[in-house]
Amino acid sequence: MNIRLSHVAALLALTMVVTAAVGVVATYREAGDELRDVLDDDLENQGRLLARLLVAESGGLSADNLGTLLRRTFRPDEEDTLWVSVYDVADGRFASNLAHDLPLADSRNGRLRLRFDGHDWEGYQRREGDLVVQLLRRTDQYGEVGQEILEEITMPVLVGSVVNLALLAGLIGLSLWPIARLAREIESRNADSLAPVVLPTRAAEIAVLRDTLNGMMTGVDTALKRERQFASDVAHELRTPLTTLKLELAGDAPDHKAMKSEVDRLARLVEQLLTLARLDQGRWRAGFTPVGLQALYAPEIERFTARMEQAGMSLQSDLGTVTINGEATLLQVLLQNLLKNVLDHCPPGTRTFVRLYSPAGRPVLEVSDTGPGIAELQRRQMGEGFRRLDSRSEGLGIGLTICQRIAQVHGASLEFLARDDGAPGLRVRVTFAQ
Repeated sequence: MNIRLSHVAALLALTMVVTAAVGVVATYREAGDELRDVLDDDLENQGRLLARLLVAESGGLSADNLGTLLRRTFRPDEEDTLWVSVYDVADGRFASNLAHDLPLADSRNGRLRLRFDGHDWEGYQRREGDLVVQLLRRTDQYGEVGQEILEEITMPVLVGSVVNLALLAGLIGLSLWPIARLAREIESRNADSLAPVVLPTRAAEIAVLRDTLNGMMTGVDTALKRERQFASDVAHELRTPLTTLKLELAGDAPDHKAMKSEVDRLARLVEQLLTLARLDQGRWRAGFTPVGLQALYAPEIERFTARMEQAGMSLQSDLGTVTINGEATLLQVLLQNLLKNVLDHCPPGTRTFVRLYSPAGRPVLEVSDTGPGIAELQRRQMGEGFRRLDSRSEGLGIGLTICQRIAQVHGASLEFLARDDGAPGLRVRVTFAQ
């Protein structure tokens, strides 16, 4: 079962609200009861203490002096007013901090409830000897005092709950909302819509996820475009010899020499495709060994020198002592394809120069020619891989693709440059990592 994070977040928010509300209500009720008990105990203790003090001093205080003492000590207050009355059951003396003439109804100790001045009063009555002390508080002020104290207790809880909800809302806005939008974007995509996802966000983690995903999509898009271009090039390379064969076979007198040439062309194309397929399997690095390029390339130079002379071209070389870790067969194919491209695309009279050297400790293989050269834009496009030079010669696009893959397998870069002297021609430079 799939669970949506937004639903979990909503449930968490609801739980926080319910927990906070229940906590506040429970605290309000429990604290209210406890507060009432504390106030009642305090009232009872004050009444007992006052009664004992008055008994000890009863002989020295008249009713008027006692009334004055009570009024000064227990002044009426809007927030918390205490009503104190003292009765002497022996001589009938009576004093209170509030003016009243209520008689003493019962002299026994205990809880007391009276109605006076339009309010209900609750408290305790305490008898010590002949003195009876009544100490009461207005019942409405019980609630007001309790309300003030409870507000002080519950307010931090309410404020904290609001802050937590705000933080949760911020977390949802910063994380879950962008993730949900990103999920919808991904669901709507396919192999034909790999444009970068536009997702504004302030969350660093989401930004990293978006950028990483966009990088992967860009890589996949680039790979797909290359594969499509490569498939188009292969189809084009196959179509030309097949068309020739079809025309020859349809005629009354097929040119067997031309047909053999086209069949050889198809065979070479298939061989190049097989080489490229083996390169894509990525198994070559495990078998890398030190390879001396000078010894490896010298026979190839000799062989291509003869072929170029037959084509009216010339080939010279300057092979320095260079050794790299690699696969000898692939490195041999690399030079063969570069020289074959010169043979296929340059006119008679072209001079070709192969140089092997190590500037700054990095081995370089360079093949330059004095042919017609290639425009700068086309050279840059060829460096991107899977690019054809033209459609008239056999296997050029695949041959360059193989060169690029061989360079990648060896951690080398393949560049298509203009000649250093500014003359027409092309300079192909392969720079190895070591």
